[in-house]
Amino acid sequence: MGPAAEIVDAEQHALDERVDRLLAAHNGDARAVIETLLLTADSRATRISFGYVRRRLTTAWRDPDGAI
Repeated sequence: MGPAAEIVDAEQHALDERVDRLLAAHNGDARAVIETLLLTADSRATRISFGYVRRRLTTAWRDPDGAI
């Protein structure tokens, strides 16, 4: 197995462990895991959006021609 395949395998293993921990935390309820992840993503998006509005976050790294 080449180095790239080993990296992918290690990353996949780490991701699988995270998924397993999330499922265990929600007693195997996949819907509860998805709801939690969606709420977390929505909360993060709101905080980031608020930061841009309040000029707390810089936009220098963004490509002005890129779609967001």
